[in-house]
Amino acid sequence: MDHSVEEIQPNVWRVNIGGIVRVVRYRKGNMTFAPWDVTSAEGRTLWSAPSLESAFRWIQARTGQPVEALFAQALLEHSARTGSFEAQSPQQPSEERKEVRAGSGIPAGKGRE
Repeated sequence: MDHSVEEIQPNVWRVNIGGIVRVVRYRKGNMTFAPWDVTSAEGRTLWSAPSLESAFRWIQARTGQPVEALFAQALLEHSARTGSFEAQSPQQPSEERKEVRAGSGIPAGKGRE
């Protein structure tokens, strides 16, 4: 069975599973708990999802075909294209954090003198 996922525009994914085409689109600027729309190839909204992963899982449930690998492949291609896959060093706090022992008010590592 033929499977493919491609990002056709920023935050717009075309999923083809065995001839069934679904488009997953992020609705920017909408204040909603489900900003990802799953539509048919013709543009008819079929479902709204809270995350891109959830949208892919909905497609999986409706087609009966596993899409986890397709989802992972699509995200890897997306991150490689946008450069967000590059290793980033962890951000160091500008000030050293002082831990305080519970209830003592004394910074950790400092004993009573």
